[in-house]
Amino acid sequence: MAKTVSIFFNNVNLQIYSQDEKSGVIESVHLGDISTTVEIKTPKGREKIHLVPAMICYEDRIYCGQEVFAHKKFRSPATFRYMKQYIGKEQYLPRIIGDQEISTFQAAADLLINIIDRIHELYGKDQVAMIVFIVEPLNFQIFASTIEEFCLRIGLINYKIVDEAVCALLAYDLASQIDQHLVYLMFGYTTIDFYLIKIVESNREPRLQSVIICSMHKNYGGVDIDKVIHDSLADKLPLSMKKAREIRGKLNVNPNYRETIDGIELSLTRNDLHELLDQKGYGEELRMLLRDLFDLASGFGVTFDNVAYVLGCGLSLPTPYYQDIMRDFFGPKLLSHRTHDAIPIGALKYLQKGGRQATIKANYAIRSRTAKGDGYRYDIIVPKGTPYPTQNGITSIVANGFFVGQLEVELDIIRMDRPESSSDREIVIDDAGRIQMEENLGDEQQSFINQARPEIIPLDPPALDNEQRLEITFDVSLNRDLLITVKDLRRNQTIWKRKKSVRME
Repeated sequence: MAKTVSIFFNNVNLQIYSQDEKSGVIESVHLGDISTTVEIKTPKGREKIHLVPAMICYEDRIYCGQEVFAHKKFRSPATFRYMKQYIGKEQYLPRIIGDQEISTFQAAADLLINIIDRIHELYGKDQVAMIVFIVEPLNFQIFASTIEEFCLRIGLINYKIVDEAVCALLAYDLASQIDQHLVYLMFGYTTIDFYLIKIVESNREPRLQSVIICSMHKNYGGVDIDKVIHDSLADKLPLSMKKAREIRGKLNVNPNYRETIDGIELSLTRNDLHELLDQKGYGEELRMLLRDLFDLASGFGVTFDNVAYVLGCGLSLPTPYYQDIMRDFFGPKLLSHRTHDAIPIGALKYLQKGGRQATIKANYAIRSRTAKGDGYRYDIIVPKGTPYPTQNGITSIVANGFFVGQLEVELDIIRMDRPESSSDREIVIDDAGRIQMEENLGDEQQSFINQARPEIIPLDPPALDNEQRLEITFDVSLNRDLLITVKDLRRNQTIWKRKKSVRME
């Protein structure tokens, strides 16, 4: 069954979800030994989700994701951490590792290639209909151009890029709130981001986009709570940060933690932890950031009352300390029941929304010589009104060899526009003697849209006279690119697979 896949870049982990296009079933994707599994408390109960740590190590071989931890390579000087930072760098910051120079872009690309290869192995490459990459709204263009460069490098055609806030809106079923003021909260492991935004519709891609009115950011998150837990218990027993994170997870579920390790009893209550965090000023600093956000917003004419919904996201937001502060500040405006998976699932909803609403606005045809060679014929390959993206071929044609020894076939792609109205009108009398006004509509206007860069299909060995040689199939990507698949019938071999050609309207 064909799948759509979303890949969400957090600072510390990547979340990957897939949806079966036929059944609609959504799942968190486990990619073998590069993935790690965590258990999250949700309003529906405890749920397992799979993460890929955002790191890659170059040593005796390349280690990706969880492999870096499993092989104790975390502190290696050959380890690159935090994928989101890699893809956001406009300078690639090279590092010498062994006898080669590795840039942050190469590290990000190698990790992504590993992830995408595993997705294709898991579902079958031909069954992955679309991949949507999710990036933060603040530096959307930087992230988008970096991902486009990466996709071009590996030949990935069926992809989409969308920002986190759009995904959060759709995950919380608030598509009706387009053009309304919203607050988007992102609580990560190392950072906390507050955005005052509007989501707007566009005729271009992406069709839904965030407009940031103002934002506030802080470089702490779940990791800082883990450090407080670690330090509070260190006098009893040295703990790893992984163990501290595990204790935080237990306190998220139960108000009391108690465990005996190596004969030493460890205990901590949720109230005690909250007092320690208050002593460090974490809570007041968060409240101050929120007040600053709305002080800044007032300069743009936006007040707290103007905001209808607050979209809560991020794996650290379920921590009661954060949750309580946000609820005290925002009250019932805060939505947080999907905080753990809102963004990757919202991306899958974005694909569904785009697929239902978008259609091709003109007829597109392939031009070829008539049998007598004294004119042209036009075969429609993408009819006007075709919904996109498509997966299994809109149309297929068979191209014959035109003469013995023919070495190539050129595809002339023509846009066919028929005028819908005309200023040229005349009065006519129909067969019943009634007087009517008729428009004189001209023939279809034909635009040769790939004349500058025609698609040339090589024939090896050369064609025979009138040989049925090529089967050519056409699809449309989510970006409206014409995708061409070519099978050489004599060799029974596919020579192009969904090759990107012209962009249609």
